[in-house]
Amino acid sequence: MKKKLIPIVLIVLFSVLLWVYVSFSGDYSITLKLPIEIENIPSGYALSSTSTNSVSISIKGQGWQLAQNTLGRNPKFRVFCKGKKKKQKISVRNEFINNPWLSSTLQIVEASPQNIEFTIEQIKTKKVEILPIISYEFKPGYGLVSRIKVEPDSVVVIGPESKVEKIEFVKTKLEIFEGLDQSISEVIPLVKSKYLNYNIDRCKISFDVEKIVDKSIDNIPVITKGVPTLQQLVLTPNNIRVVLRGGINRLSKLSAKDIKAYVKFNDALKDTLGAIVPKIEIPNQTKLIDVKPMRLDYIIKKY
Repeated sequence: MKKKLIPIVLIVLFSVLLWVYVSFSGDYSITLKLPIEIENIPSGYALSSTSTNSVSISIKGQGWQLAQNTLGRNPKFRVFCKGKKKKQKISVRNEFINNPWLSSTLQIVEASPQNIEFTIEQIKTKKVEILPIISYEFKPGYGLVSRIKVEPDSVVVIGPESKVEKIEFVKTKLEIFEGLDQSISEVIPLVKSKYLNYNIDRCKISFDVEKIVDKSIDNIPVITKGVPTLQQLVLTPNNIRVVLRGGINRLSKLSAKDIKAYVKFNDALKDTLGAIVPKIEIPNQTKLIDVKPMRLDYIIKKY
């Protein structure tokens, strides 16, 4: 049985190859959409605009020839820049010679568009801020307890002058964080911009996440500011208690000396109620929840 099977397989294989050969010997027409690649741009210059990003070329030829020039390849249509002229208009047909894969054995039936217009400009560099684009959501009871750090925090942009002048910052790709209960440190790619290059292609973002709690801090002295000579502003009481909300680790390190409370003499002069509200400065990434007492009695003494 095996001896009979081998000749049958060979006959079938030969028939298939013969059919392919005969089929590919005929003439065919195809239309290729080719990305444009502008070359020979002078040193110190860069591309800033093009009228189109691709050309469509209809070609005719034997199947073998078409397959040889297209199958397994990713051809581009090369366009050569002509000197340092800012705006240039190039005939597509004149550029066939710069694309040798369009061999003389192939017949070019049609090309669209007929012309390609593009602009080149002198290269400029500029250092701009990196803007992190992130979305975050925390587990219940947790929250952000630091600023969002970006390392490095800036990027050098390189490209045509008109494009570089307009750019004020470079964004990162959107990164989404969900169910956070611990600090984050991630490397995120930068968003690419057409015609522009960067000296880096990614940055690291980091921020601290902690369990959010409340902490009461007592005996915070209230100081007076702007009191004229020979006068005195006496507060009753002269210390307060505050309740702060923030990350458990951060709050555990805070004491009364980290909270600043004060009243201004002019505020006492303007007061009509007989009690004034102290101004309070608290550490970053904390929130003031309560102050007791909310208002302080006062007496202005003159000497």
